[in-house]
Amino acid sequence: MQDIEYSLKYTLDSVLLKLEDVKDVSVPNEIISFRKKFGDLKTLKLYTKDGKIFPLFNVPLSNGIKHTVEYCEVAVGESLFVTKEYSRTLNPPDKYSSFIINEKSDQFDLLLNDDNINIRDFSFIIKDSSRVLPLYSITFEYDEELERKSKGVIVCERCRSKQSISFCPSERANFCEQCDEEVHCDEFHKRHDRYYFNQGGKRRFIYCCIHSDTLVEYFCMICMIPICTKCKINGNHSELPNSSHGLVGYLEVCDILKNEVKMSNDQLNPVLEHLVSTIEDFKNTCSDFQINIKDIRQKIEDEYKAIMNEIDLYENTQYQNINAHYIKSISKLENLERMKNYAISLEPSLLVKNFRSVVQQRNELDVTNDINFVPKKVELKGKLSLGDPVSLTPRTTQSPRMDKTTKMYVETRGKVYNKTDNY
Repeated sequence: MQDIEYSLKYTLDSVLLKLEDVKDVSVPNEIISFRKKFGDLKTLKLYTKDGKIFPLFNVPLSNGIKHTVEYCEVAVGESLFVTKEYSRTLNPPDKYSSFIINEKSDQFDLLLNDDNINIRDFSFIIKDSSRVLPLYSITFEYDEELERKSKGVIVCERCRSKQSISFCPSERANFCEQCDEEVHCDEFHKRHDRYYFNQGGKRRFIYCCIHSDTLVEYFCMICMIPICTKCKINGNHSELPNSSHGLVGYLEVCDILKNEVKMSNDQLNPVLEHLVSTIEDFKNTCSDFQINIKDIRQKIEDEYKAIMNEIDLYENTQYQNINAHYIKSISKLENLERMKNYAISLEPSLLVKNFRSVVQQRNELDVTNDINFVPKKVELKGKLSLGDPVSLTPRTTQSPRMDKTTKMYVETRGKVYNKTDNY
């Protein structure tokens, strides 16, 4: 459950989210069948409400603060970027498994030069339910307004004069340093969770997730979990082999784990830089494609106006591929940036609590960054024929300037490689 809670908080960039319930809805036979059928396709673990729409880098929310979603493994395979209307009325063509849509817009255009892309607006559309493997049904509390408030830099809500330095969810208020100490002065109020702005080094004691009335005093570097004295004396670290594990004091491990994340971030930097470079190269390559399309379109207009329908078709099919690859790369980039920044920004106590999830997430990271799709350039052959994309039915023309029959054909349609790459 802790890993799922961390995943939800990570995806929503949250510190206040509370996990209420997790139900395992997976069926062993279905898992085996799914792995066998889609083992050679690209799969992702994503959240959904309806089993059809899966945000690339978001969690679908309901009205209010209580939300229920399913966590699924999804065989997304190769994707095409399409409009919402297109995704509602048509199925993916052969060799494609899913659509990508912008849930906030139905405009269809090339996205390479859009500097305002919000990856949270984009979702996979899965039309084939067999490509979805439900794993968990999850219920959690998440208040977007309260979350925004907790991250704001505002005046203390108690004294209304000094700048707030912390947020207390229990009191639903921001406090300055003095008011924070005065409000949380007794043993009861000291137990309130508090989140400190711009003070990542501030230590806060946490309670054991197993023995909720006992403070955490140690951290097991082998199991990567916080430990209390009850765990050590008669709990999960009281007998071999766990009792032989070296335990580190809580205050000491706050600094140790922070340094671990810093070093891990240093290792992420080359991956991040390579992905940025790869995306830029992809954009440059596709910009050449755009220039090529413009030139060819002008030539076609000069020769034969009616052929514009075919070139538009080619352009759109390439846009579908380019946008799909670009959006998935941006999603991977944002995921890497979030991975780099989120854990290091956590309050040490939260890092202690979730360090195993941090390590597991980074261990499972696929550092493959290549974008293995290059749109093919179009060439004119003969008086009027395209040298690439989709094989089109020969069409006839009555224009005296042209042959009686003009054939548009394609030799290839822009190869797509490596269907199993993950991010």
